[in-house]
Amino acid sequence: MRVTSSFAASVVAFLVAGCAIPMAAPVAPSSGPRTATPYASSEARIFDLINAERARRGLRALVYNAQLDQMAKIQATNMAQFRKMAHVLPEAQLPTLRDRARYVGYNYGQIAENVALGYPTAEAVVEGWMNSSGHRHNILDAGEVETGIGIARSPNGGIYYAQVFGRRLSSL
Repeated sequence: MRVTSSFAASVVAFLVAGCAIPMAAPVAPSSGPRTATPYASSEARIFDLINAERARRGLRALVYNAQLDQMAKIQATNMAQFRKMAHVLPEAQLPTLRDRARYVGYNYGQIAENVALGYPTAEAVVEGWMNSSGHRHNILDAGEVETGIGIARSPNGGIYYAQVFGRRLSSL
């Protein structure tokens, strides 16, 4: 899903494209290490693969951001809990990307999200995103400068992925 100030679109399919929303006031980035999770190595691999795709096209690497990482982990966990791949989960406490941004205090000028379900490896999910125009756009958007990644498994074994991209209002 990509959202701008007065436009909201939602496409739910095997892959669902990202979100873009304007907002207010800057927050300092985190340069700290990722939180240890059962999927930390896969999350790190996705981070590296996404930056490799950007480098191949002459774009600067995305920087890890702890707030975006928290947002991605919230969304992956919620999708796994509700066994539903979507950008908006009305049944969740933080149903929208905007809600998650407010919750973690990420004041953005631009924000987007990629989600996926069922890919067995980091390589497979990145390949799937790169083969989807909406997801590829989010990955290769020069306006996005930071990212965070979350992976969660549902009780029935489905693997849910979320990647959040952002640019704080202060960096526009």
